[in-house]
Parts: sequence; C-alpha cells; structure tokens
Amino acid sequence: MSERVVYRVSRKDYIAAGRLHSRPTLKLVVVCALIFIVLAITAAFAPPSLVGAIVGGAVGWLLLFAVMMLFITPIMLGRHYDKYKAIQAEFAIELKEEGVEVSSPDGTALVRWDSVHKWRQNDKYILILIMPKLYYVVPKSLRDRGLDIPRLLEALKKNAPEIR
Repeated sequence: MSERVVYRVSRKDYIAAGRLHSRPTLKLVVVCALIFIVLAITAAFAPPSLVGAIVGGAVGWLLLFAVMMLFITPIMLGRHYDKYKAIQAEFAIELKEEGVEVSSPDGTALVRWDSVHKWRQNDKYILILIMPKLYYVVPKSLRDRGLDIPRLLEALKKNAPEIR
C-alpha cells in the first residue's frame, strides 16, 4: 500500500495526456509504413499520369496526420478541459493490494488490477485505461508526493497489456 496523494490535472497535463493517448501505436506505424512502401513501389511502376495522384495522395495524408496531431488534437483537448469541470477538481489516488483507488468530489472508484483494460506511459504520465477511450491520468511527478510509481508500474505490467 502507498500513501494517499491528492492532486489536480492541469490543462497542460490534460492536453499532454490526451496527446499521449492519441499517439499512434507501433502496429499502426508499421501498417502505415507498409502502405507507403506499396505506394512508392506502385508509383515507380505506374504510368506517368498516375504518379502525381499517388504521390499527392501520400503527401496529403501525411500532412493531414501532422496537422491533426500537432494542431487540431491539442486545440480540441484544451476545449474539452475548459468545458469538463469534473477534470479540474482535486483527485486523490492510493495504491492498494487489489488495485488503484481514485477519488474525486463525485465519488471513489477502485480499479482492480484485473479490470485494467490497457495502460500507456511516457516520461511524465501514466494512463490507466479502464475502457478504450476512458482513462485515469497519473502524473509521474506524484512520486515526489509519496505515490509509489515503480510499484504502480510493476502492478500494471503484471496485470494488463501496455499500449506501445
């Protein structure tokens, strides 16, 4: 068990966590790379009248993806944070033998280790997904306030798949 830690998810945290959640998986990156390889091979052997369309489509797709990841997603996440008052409240988190307990002014939830859908991390955050699009944001900076981050990661690795 660890100490109960109280924290707030800032707008910056919410946007960064949302970007982490929406980051493409390794599987998606591999599939996209294969599609681009097939398009490149097709463009190399296609009639000149089709090469422009193939290259233009590929470049357009890359630009759309970049604009979504760099601009649209952060703007939408910021708007969601501003409208979603519950995420701006104080949360408390505590590790327990059977799972992680998260409390807010609206209630308390015990997320049992075996009910964690998936999880993802980077150098600043851990996302504990209880459904494909619903997750708890756990800033790794909570280590400084008493949350046993290594123990949390160990339990997650043992009980749920990590999104890579």
